[in-house]
Amino acid sequence: MSSRARIWTGYALGLGATAWAVVARLALASSLLERAALMPFVPAVLVAAFVGGLRPGLLTTAASILAGLYFLLSTEHAATVQVAGDWLHLVIFAATAISICWVCEGLWAARRNLSRRAAEQLRQRGEELDRLLELMPAAAWLARDPECRRVVGNTLCCGWLGVASGWNFSVALPPEERRWLRFEHEGRELAQEEMPMHRAIATRTPVTDMEVDLVLVDQTVISLLASAAPLFDAAGAVRGAVVVYLDTRERKQMRNNEERLRLAMEGADLGEWEMNLRTQRAFWSPLARELLGVGPDTPITFELYESRLHPDDLERDRVAVAQCLVTGKYQNEYRIPLVGGGFRWIDARAKLVRDTHGQIVRLFGVVSDITARKEAEEALARSEERLRLILESARDYAIFTVDGCGIVTSWNAGAANVFGYEEREIVGKNGDVLFTPEDRARSVPEKEMRAAQREGRARNERWHLRKDGSRFWGSGLTMPLRDHGEYHGFLKIMRDWTEARRAKEMLERQAEALRQADRRKDEFLATLAHELRNPLAPLRHGLEILHRPGADKDMAERARAMMERQLVHMVHLIDDLLDVSRISRGKIELRKERIALAQVLRTAVETVHPLIESHHHELTLDVPPEPVFVEADLIRLAQVFANLLGNAAKFTPAGGHIWVTVEPRCDEVMVRVKDSGIGIKPEMLPRVFDLFAQVSDALERSQGGLGIGLSLVKQLVEMHGGAVEASSPGLDRGSEFTVRLPIAAAPAVPAGPPAPTRAALEDVGHRVLVVDDNRDAAISLADILGLMGCDTRVAHDGFEGLRAAAEFCPELVFLDIGMPQMNGYETARRMRAEPWGQKLVLVALTGWGQAEDKARAHDAGFDRHIVKPASTEVLEALLAELPARSATAA
Repeated sequence: MSSRARIWTGYALGLGATAWAVVARLALASSLLERAALMPFVPAVLVAAFVGGLRPGLLTTAASILAGLYFLLSTEHAATVQVAGDWLHLVIFAATAISICWVCEGLWAARRNLSRRAAEQLRQRGEELDRLLELMPAAAWLARDPECRRVVGNTLCCGWLGVASGWNFSVALPPEERRWLRFEHEGRELAQEEMPMHRAIATRTPVTDMEVDLVLVDQTVISLLASAAPLFDAAGAVRGAVVVYLDTRERKQMRNNEERLRLAMEGADLGEWEMNLRTQRAFWSPLARELLGVGPDTPITFELYESRLHPDDLERDRVAVAQCLVTGKYQNEYRIPLVGGGFRWIDARAKLVRDTHGQIVRLFGVVSDITARKEAEEALARSEERLRLILESARDYAIFTVDGCGIVTSWNAGAANVFGYEEREIVGKNGDVLFTPEDRARSVPEKEMRAAQREGRARNERWHLRKDGSRFWGSGLTMPLRDHGEYHGFLKIMRDWTEARRAKEMLERQAEALRQADRRKDEFLATLAHELRNPLAPLRHGLEILHRPGADKDMAERARAMMERQLVHMVHLIDDLLDVSRISRGKIELRKERIALAQVLRTAVETVHPLIESHHHELTLDVPPEPVFVEADLIRLAQVFANLLGNAAKFTPAGGHIWVTVEPRCDEVMVRVKDSGIGIKPEMLPRVFDLFAQVSDALERSQGGLGIGLSLVKQLVEMHGGAVEASSPGLDRGSEFTVRLPIAAAPAVPAGPPAPTRAALEDVGHRVLVVDDNRDAAISLADILGLMGCDTRVAHDGFEGLRAAAEFCPELVFLDIGMPQMNGYETARRMRAEPWGQKLVLVALTGWGQAEDKARAHDAGFDRHIVKPASTEVLEALLAELPARSATAA
């Protein structure tokens, strides 16, 4: 009870006792004991003073005196009692009551001092206990109730878990609130009743040295040694418990380290020994005794140790011991003679241990058997000597080593022979000097070493530098050198392979040239077949027209003129082939004369004028007003420019522009033939004058010819003492051919052929569309089909064919494959994609007749594949397979 509560309780008891005394006095008013009427107030004062102390006692005394005065002064009392005696009694009562109050206050003061001293002693003991818990190197938990619902820990425990002082560590809380997951013992989670604190409370006895593992929220494991004890109240009931956790991680780590060290020494066959210099006691492990040849019971002395060493190694060991006294470390290798002959090699190592004053107190060391290593080293030395002799005799091979930084560390005679450096000149220098500057700039030496380290070896096939700056092609390997698994350098083996490389490159160039020639030959033969079939088709068709009784005079005349043109074309092809053959064999002769260059150009223009007109090209001639003469064969030189103009016309889209410019310069004249056509790929420019060379894809070059025209141009120009070159900015940007000829003075010889015309046909029979960029072939086939009773239309490229098919709705379409802008395969695919093209009969009529050509036609959607020229029997069979016109007209 607090002091304030005690005082108020005294007040209440005093007033209550006073009231009781008043009642008692009234009860004694008529009794014989009336003179002792103040006596009931004495217990009231005693109770108030004893319970509440001085102030409640004095208050009760004052109330009692007032009550006594009341009774003394009352009329009834004054008449019956002696007034002087009553006042005496009142004074005696007051003195007695005050004395009682002072005595009780003294007793309370003594009791308060005793309580203060007891509380101070209790506080000091609590403070001592708290300081002990805070400073002890262990975590302590205190449970304040037997159910362990409220558990507090010391500072070390709070530090482990990262919480503030006063945190509740009760096991009953969830892990996220208590900051740890669980307690484990030997890998098994402990239940709540198995915890040290709970066991101590349950058994009412202390639990000591219990090993547990505390698993934190982040999975950290703390190994602990726990001891717990219950706490009892005054009645002997358990009121809580305390547990102390000692962190045993370091001790366990120390035990593990000691065990690992023991196992390591046993596994490494290390013998342990120790010498205490203060006590002069020595310890040798059983393995150390066995290695040194000392019995298990033989006393160990320094003299015994020295007697076991080989005499030749004794002095070296004494030097090592003397150095140990200075450096603090001892290391030596020596031999121990064996009883049966021979000896055992021992590797001995030790370290001095000093006290705080620097005095040597003991020497600790280990010994191991290195006999096998020594034998391996000797065998390796013998092997290295043999290898050195082999390397020195290998004069054609450069064999050398570099360290991890590329510094040359060894150099054989073969390396000196290959690179020109003597060993003294290159060892210690960076091996990068053996590489070319461009390889050094690209970090090739470093990349080569990394590749060798990563893959076990690296091929070395590149140019290298000799001492004199000359280059040679080196062929060899780079391999990493390992020492106990660690890379410490690289071995390089190389030989001069320059002559072999040159021979190989020459063979490769020859093989490539043969492959190119073979490829061009195949392409030429295929193109030749195509080019020969193209004029054969209209020739055959013309013959059919002439043999048909229904052909009128105009149709027969057109057929005859068409046949003449195609025959001239075939003759031209054959003449070109013969010219190439004659020139290559040196059997062509030029009939040179002095002619005007303008006349040569007019002859050439007249030759190709029909072709230029058919393509609607614009031709611009820029010839100087003063005549320029050359010494030339008119026909052959005109053939040169006709070929160049013909190529320009064929490879320039319709409506293009062709320029011919003549520029006299000193003793030569330059003739430029420029067009706005499809241009030439940059990679084709060096080969454009090669025999059978083609500058565009075969399917898109239906007018491309045999690939011999430009070869003829080059050879004929060179026979005239001139030169020709080609240039082009790129695809679809045109091309330019420049012919240079020596200037002369003489008259010129003109020449020029006329060009024929064509007419349209009437519509008859089945609806048939013929699509072919060869106009003669298309018209002649349409005429034959017209004589067979067909209603025909003609188109000369893929786009025109698509438009005509959409308008004409044919039943049968003959499609040529090799057409410019859009080839026949793409045209067929687009026709099949249209609604009107689903049931259309598509026939590929082409000069391409290989098996892969037929398969490609089938994949593109063609129903039939016919090689030009098609016979009338084949055409009649195709028409017979078509449904009747009445059926399709609906």
